[in-house]
Amino acid sequence: MTSATRSGGSAKRSPDVPRLRAVLFDIDGTLLDTRDAWVAAFDAGLEAIRKTSISGSEAARWIGTPIEAIYAERCGLAGDELAKAVREFQRIEAESVREGMRAYPGVREALDSLAAWELAAVTNKRRDTSIEALRVTGLLSFFALVLGGDSVPHKKPAPDPILRAASALGVAPAECAVVGDTENDVLAGKAAGARTIGVTWGYGTRARLDAAGVDYLIETPGALAPLLRALTPSTAA
Repeated sequence: MTSATRSGGSAKRSPDVPRLRAVLFDIDGTLLDTRDAWVAAFDAGLEAIRKTSISGSEAARWIGTPIEAIYAERCGLAGDELAKAVREFQRIEAESVREGMRAYPGVREALDSLAAWELAAVTNKRRDTSIEALRVTGLLSFFALVLGGDSVPHKKPAPDPILRAASALGVAPAECAVVGDTENDVLAGKAAGARTIGVTWGYGTRARLDAAGVDYLIETPGALAPLLRALTPSTAA
């Protein structure tokens, strides 16, 4: 599949659907390949409490899920152990920004073609780490807003990050498209009333995106701008 597809329909905008004014991007697995940094941080978190219930390589399938939830639900951590593991994860992830993260091929060019829309990066990562990751990979200047998981009471898949980002940009959630690689992005977007675009080059799977009810799927960053223009026909190319 080289172009965007939608379950049960085309990419044309219905007259009663608001035009898109903003695009909210996930970071890990969508804009940046952060797997190596994430795996190292995950392992370090468990090593800090002398537990090795699962390796970072095995846990990488859940990238995009809040790290607190992974440690609690997959590793059985709670209380002080959970807090210590999360702190160490966040410390190592922040230290790994320069060596362990890179933009996916085609992402920079795709972002450069989206000047007609307000862009935000909305992630479950800490905001300071997210800003630094986007800065060192040369993507920070594309975004009017960077919203981290520590900026809201509840992380994705809760709708809080999407609602907060839309409010900060001065647009309605229905005027936003949420772009991400996992079901957490889709569930957050749909719960907020936004349209959702799944990408297949990240850490999620097509099956998981479909099961979450994703509206559109794209296989390459270059497919994003044509899809957004189709959904926003009054927007200049």
